[in-house]
Amino acid sequence: MKHNARSGYNSYPVTRKRRNNRRKIFVLSCLSICLLCVILCIVFVVKLISQGSKNKVATTANENTAMAYSTESTSTAPEVEGSSSSESDTSGIQTVDAATRAANLNTLQQQVADYLDKKDGRFGVYYLNMTNGESLAYKETQPIVAASTIKIAYNTYLYEKIAKGEISLDEKMTYNAAAYPNGDYEGGTGSIQNSANGTEYTIREVSNLCITISDNCATNMILRRLGGEDAVNDNFLKPISCTVDYRGTSSYTDCTGAEKSGKRRTSAIDLAKYAEHLYQDYEENKTTFQPLIDDLCTTEYNWGVPAGVPTDVKVAHKVGFYPDYYTYNDIGIVFSDEDYVLCVMTECKDEEKAHQIIGDVSRMIYEYVESNYA
Repeated sequence: MKHNARSGYNSYPVTRKRRNNRRKIFVLSCLSICLLCVILCIVFVVKLISQGSKNKVATTANENTAMAYSTESTSTAPEVEGSSSSESDTSGIQTVDAATRAANLNTLQQQVADYLDKKDGRFGVYYLNMTNGESLAYKETQPIVAASTIKIAYNTYLYEKIAKGEISLDEKMTYNAAAYPNGDYEGGTGSIQNSANGTEYTIREVSNLCITISDNCATNMILRRLGGEDAVNDNFLKPISCTVDYRGTSSYTDCTGAEKSGKRRTSAIDLAKYAEHLYQDYEENKTTFQPLIDDLCTTEYNWGVPAGVPTDVKVAHKVGFYPDYYTYNDIGIVFSDEDYVLCVMTECKDEEKAHQIIGDVSRMIYEYVESNYA
């Protein structure tokens, strides 16, 4: 009994001791699990912070690259009336190195030459990049009838005088219905020829008609206001570019094999230089030259350089055509990732094929420029 009595008494401390041990094990296990969770959370947070820092550095690097490119670039999309800024925003970052770009330009040069060498006719091409100064040429110096492409130069000179305060857009001119050069009348494209003698037009109206519908009478009125063709040639065209003297006599063999000789010829490089001059004027004084750029971007002629680029890319261009001389030309400023000037002159017996040729060359140039960007 004594032994049994002692055994019954001692069972409670033993049980409590076991329970305490189990509690200790349980508490230690919980603490271990909690500590492990805390460690895992810390590791996870550190990784998130590290990843965020990397993203921030990458973003900053991209922004710095874009800013550096923007500083070097001189391209500015035109503020065409009725268009939104998002339509003109085609900016990107160049993704090829200089060596690759040079190789691609050489490939393009050969591509354009191979394409035109297989066509029937006479052609002149000149591409000039406004951002980096690179160029591409194909028989760019040969004389071809200028037709109405020269009007881009006439109007640039007019707007330069407006910028200087020598002429006002609101200034009025009176239409002289006598035949040019004694008056302003000239048949062909345009609407002023249907006006009564003495009809008044503002300089802005005359320039707009000259560009948008290639009005010949409007052109003659502008020339009269500027002092005549020879004055414009001597004071504006020749100082900029005179590979082919517009008012001189050029002799050559045309696309039919006939010998030709006459004035009012120009070349692809000359027209491109005149367009480059307008681009520089526009960059320096957008307020004054914006109306001219707007008109060039909204002409009634959609063939030419615009046919080779997407419809949302702005092209300030002036076509010229003279079927009697098999002439179909276009000179344009393309506002893209890199703004550039492109002139394509054609002497071709088939008007439809001439239009296609200009569009195809324009597409080749545009695709090359855009291939350098992401």
